[in-house]
Amino acid sequence: MSVERETRGGIDLEFWRKPEGVSVPDDELRFLLVPDAVVAAACFELAKQVHAYQAAHAGRAQITRALMVTMGGLLPGVMLYDHLVEGRRGGQPGIQFGTVGLSLYKGPGERFDTPRTRHGISIPIDGQTVLVIDDLGDEGGTMRFLTQYIRDSGAHAVLNLALYMKPAALRRGRGDFHFGETPQDTWIITPRERVETLVKRVPVWKARGASLGECRRRLVELIGYAEHQVNYYLPGAYALPPAPLLG
Repeated sequence: MSVERETRGGIDLEFWRKPEGVSVPDDELRFLLVPDAVVAAACFELAKQVHAYQAAHAGRAQITRALMVTMGGLLPGVMLYDHLVEGRRGGQPGIQFGTVGLSLYKGPGERFDTPRTRHGISIPIDGQTVLVIDDLGDEGGTMRFLTQYIRDSGAHAVLNLALYMKPAALRRGRGDFHFGETPQDTWIITPRERVETLVKRVPVWKARGASLGECRRRLVELIGYAEHQVNYYLPGAYALPPAPLLG
């Protein structure tokens, strides 16, 4: 599904605003592989939202700091840097980019009980309006945790940006900027976590009775992985035990 939507005469942005994942046998999750070109297009759309916000606000309300949440916020953050720093509109303040480390997932569908801080805020934010960049708002807990953490660290205000939001996160607050929405049971596979998802899910499928060939079929024919990547990583992943790997 994802491969077809990417290659039929360009990107169907309206489809990607509310996509649904694909089902695989004996798995409670649905999987959505997001192509590189879609992430780039989504970041451009988000950058235009931020540009519009900056133009509509003045003084301390304007964003002057951006924190990329590791690991999920790094890929969209790097792309947004190009738009928001190099492409900022005349008269708008510069935005300094940094990182904040947080871990919420052990693996696909496996969450820690509470968010885990990996490392603190890497740049000065005292008195600044801070934009938090992540790839996904799942249940809303990460956004709420980070918003309070950054406020407590001295920020004047905190805004949140995500590529995708799920229903549970939307119920807790729509956030400030997002590109699309997906169902709650969809596991989004961005370019930065294709190998991670493969390595962590294949042992689960194997434990539930899937053969090596069936795992290959699910990855390539159903989810949309590139065949050469599957050929390279699948044998090693299939040999792993199904115990959850801490992220």
